Amino acid sequence: MPFILAISIPSNPIVGLAIAGILFGIGRPIILRVSYAEKNPWLVRVLTISLLLHLLAAPLQIWVVDHFYNGIADWLRYDNQGSSLASSYRHFDFSVPGKRLVGDGMVSAIAASVFAIIGVNQVGAFLIFSFGAWLGLLFFYRAFSLTFAGANHRRYAILLFFLPSLIFWTADVSKEAIMTLSLGLAAFGAAKILARQRGGFVLLIIGGALGAVVRPNELLLLLAGFCIALLILPAGPRRTLGGIRRVGSIAFLLVLLGVAVYLTEHFLRSSGGSFSLQQISTTDKGSAASGAGFGSSNVSYSPGPQGFLHDVFTVLLDPLGYNAHGNGERLASVENLVVLGVILSSWRQLRIVVRASFARPYVLLCGIYSLGFMYTFAALGNLGLITRERTLLFPFLLVVLSIPRSPKGEEPQFDWELRRGERLRRRRVGESVTPMPTLAGLPSAPRPRPRMFRPTSLPIREPVRASAGPAPPGDPSADPGSPTSDPPPPTD
Repeated sequence: MPFILAISIPSNPIVGLAIAGILFGIGRPIILRVSYAEKNPWLVRVLTISLLLHLLAAPLQIWVVDHFYNGIADWLRYDNQGSSLASSYRHFDFSVPGKRLVGDGMVSAIAASVFAIIGVNQVGAFLIFSFGAWLGLLFFYRAFSLTFAGANHRRYAILLFFLPSLIFWTADVSKEAIMTLSLGLAAFGAAKILARQRGGFVLLIIGGALGAVVRPNELLLLLAGFCIALLILPAGPRRTLGGIRRVGSIAFLLVLLGVAVYLTEHFLRSSGGSFSLQQISTTDKGSAASGAGFGSSNVSYSPGPQGFLHDVFTVLLDPLGYNAHGNGERLASVENLVVLGVILSSWRQLRIVVRASFARPYVLLCGIYSLGFMYTFAALGNLGLITRERTLLFPFLLVVLSIPRSPKGEEPQFDWELRRGERLRRRRVGESVTPMPTLAGLPSAPRPRPRMFRPTSLPIREPVRASAGPAPPGDPSADPGSPTSDPPPPTD
């Protein structure tokens, strides 16, 4: 029955092509603006290819589900509910009968809003949701480039914009697509606040409000990491009212954190869940035959720190080639092998995570979110759910694995590579008159003031005229007594 309802939703290809063209036309100026702001011309090609892949993944998602998953996916109920509510939304009736607003109900409401504007067109809605997810990844990249200004961001950009999970699993009407945009906005806002730039709180509030009504538990992880990162934020150059501002910022964040905790508890209880990870694991395994992700092999879960390494493996690397079953898991194992290679090749980045976290608190935020995500979402115990939902882990985890470093064997060029004592010593020295090499991210040493030029009484020698003819009247070289004039001809 769900499959029959799903195929009854039209996917007009002409309308889909028109929407794809409009979205590409909107995205192209954004790409040029970001590339100009970043002063990286190579970003134009990277972002353009990434946008095209996101738009192509929308119809691909429909085709793959119809041919490989027997037409069964999580987005079926969102499409069906959204299409049934679209006519009511056109008459400004925005009620969601029989559904809770937080969670599934909000996704259906957003889908209904899209259908009310473009008409009931499945591929068109998928294209719009995929474009929103691409914007979310763009905000994640801006947060990274702002945090590590002056360094090479190519590694993070390639992984972020071309990781298959981040393209495929966000190309539909789903929580993943909405939360990618939500967390991207919130992460960029947090990065601006930690970098002491304006506009951060506005972005954080907008992204947080969107995430709070879709998946407040993931927003809770981000806000918890942000509160801790704000506590260790180094003192800025402007100390006026610095303590008052920090206390006010922390109080504001505690309010947001309390709202996220309340919404998370309400969300879990209304959906039959709880804060108990063991109960979540039991519930998800018991409902594996009636929800998204069924048909995937279940994995064991052991709550507590003793099973954390197993949780990391489950969320990041399971399945690999030796334990993959079916075409879907084999494809997932290929990406997991790439993720494993990235982790193994990031030893130099992992070595400086602690010192980079104190020099750039945004790294600490990403680390706390990643650890909390792997610990809590391993309780799902179902590879189908984990594979899809870990798309909201990768943008944060890749920050830790992509910390810019100086070439191997060379002196450190960035302040986040230095130990705290050395970093503070160089900053103190940088305030003296003595010039020294400037590290990226550190204040440059002031240059010595030039001495004023004092004129002397030495005679100034005038240039010798090249012409041998008589000098014009008024020419100072015509004076025989002038040291620069030609000597008089000899007389007989």
